[in-house]
Parts: sequence; structure tokens; C-alpha cells
Amino acid sequence: MSLQDLLQGRMPRIFDRLRGGRDPSLRLGKGIPTIGVASGKGGTGKTFCTVNLGVLLAGERERVTVLDADLGLGNAHLLLGLRPTKNLQDFLEERSGLRELLQVSKYGVDVLPGGSGISRLCQLEDVEMRRLARSLSGELPRARTLLVDSAAGISPQTLKFLIAADLVLLVVTPEVTSLTDAYAMIKCLHLRGMESRIAVLVNRADDEGQALEAMHRVQEVAKRFLDLHVEGCGWVPEDPAVRGALASRIPIVVRAPHAPASRGLRLCAQRLEEMLIGLPARRTFPSRVPGRSASAFSETGGRGGRRRRTR
Repeated sequence: MSLQDLLQGRMPRIFDRLRGGRDPSLRLGKGIPTIGVASGKGGTGKTFCTVNLGVLLAGERERVTVLDADLGLGNAHLLLGLRPTKNLQDFLEERSGLRELLQVSKYGVDVLPGGSGISRLCQLEDVEMRRLARSLSGELPRARTLLVDSAAGISPQTLKFLIAADLVLLVVTPEVTSLTDAYAMIKCLHLRGMESRIAVLVNRADDEGQALEAMHRVQEVAKRFLDLHVEGCGWVPEDPAVRGALASRIPIVVRAPHAPASRGLRLCAQRLEEMLIGLPARRTFPSRVPGRSASAFSETGGRGGRRRRTR
């Protein structure tokens, strides 16, 4: 389906079946701003952005925790040079607590590894989700921010993690397939009564013009058909230095701080800092509520953009 189909509202009726309530008893880390990082399709660089933004958001005395919620296919630890011997399967099977699973990196980012090649993690029972949510609130050391690196796509499990966040950061690329899937993700979250703010980060853009065009397309369809205001979080250019950073397992903002991608990520992190100000302390999968959710809107996603409340 092309972006033109989206602009004309011809989205498949399958999304209508995603309406429904959510369990208000599920909560994530209390008192810690939570950002759910998502993508409608794979290959957008979502985990790359999550890890590097985490490094930039971490301070000298404050740490950022990344929950690798791509359960069963987790790889966030690889980008930080970590080699975990346990993962969330050990927690779910009661062999370990979350605190023992936490992988501490030297970059200010700690990772809760999601495990790789473990199919049962892709479909957690509700009781397991509740137990994980409770433990995130009680077992983790104090962290400045919790980043939830979700699985790509619109599985119910992925949507639950995202709805629990204060802010959903949607990573897209300029390709029409990525933009189409991004709108699908936004619509699914909206149909499930999402109350969180949404922001878009355009990754792997050739230039600013291409990035802003992609961002505005996502904002346009969300506003036209869902009456949702999607914020801009900036853009990251295509950069050959990324490949070297991935191969070295060192975050690019550390390995090549002056590379174009690093400069773009720094501006995105500054924009996230602005968005984090004043976020509520609750972490919940809220019940479906009538009407539209509140959010803020940034025309260009620039670092100095002021947010304005629309509701």
C-alpha cells in the first residue's frame, strides 16, 4: 500500500479489530521518564538510535537503562560491547531477578538483555507481563531514564510496551514502505487508546530536505485521519561511519563524535531532553478512553522548537 493510499484513507480494516481496552494494572518504572522506541518495520536503525541516544542522555552521575523489549531477538547489548550470560528468560523462569540481569556498560547505559533465539519470549502471558512491570518499578537501581527498545511491527506485545511509555519515539527512514508502516503503528496505538505523546525521528536521510519531507508526511496523515499531532525529534543522516561503529561495538557518538550521524543524534537528544521536561511520573497501560489523546507538535523537529499544547 502506497503513502497515497494512506492519504486517501484506504487503510485495511484489520486495524479496526485492534480496538479495545488495556489492563490499567500494568505499570513500568515508577518515577523514571520512560521512552518507548519503535518502528513500523525492521531495518530503520531503531536499536542503533536507542543505544546512542541513551549514551547522550546519560550524565556523569546518572545512568540510563535500556530494556531490550525485542524479546527473543534482542541485540541492544551488542552495540555496547556487552556479553550477557543471562537474559529475561532467566527472570521469567524465576532463576534470576532483574537486578542480577542488568548489564553495566562504561558509557552510562545499562541494558536488560531480551535474549536471542528464544521463541517463547515473543508471546508473554499477561501474568508474565505484570510481573515484569512490577519488577521494573521495584528492582532496578535509580536511573535517569528508561528506554524501551521495542520489537519492530505491531504485535500486541509490542503495543503494550509502547502504550506504557510516557513518550513513543518512532524511528523511520525516508522510504515509502517505512512511512506507510509508521502510520500503521500510529493508528494501532491510537485505536488502543494511547495517551502517550508521539515523536518521529527520521534516520538515514540523504539531506535535511528529504528528512523533513518524510517527517511532514507522517505528521500530515496522522493529523488528517486521526487528528493526532506528532512531534518532530530531528533527523540523522546516512553516514558511512555508522558501519565502523557497529563493527567495533562502540556507540558512534563515542567512537566518532564529530561524524554527521553523531551530530544529528546530539540534536535529537537535545530535543528529547526538552520533551522529557514535565512528563508524568506514572507508567501505565491505560484503559480505552473516549476522544483524542493529548500531545505536542513541532513543525520541523528542530532543537529549539517550543512545544504547544493542543488539548
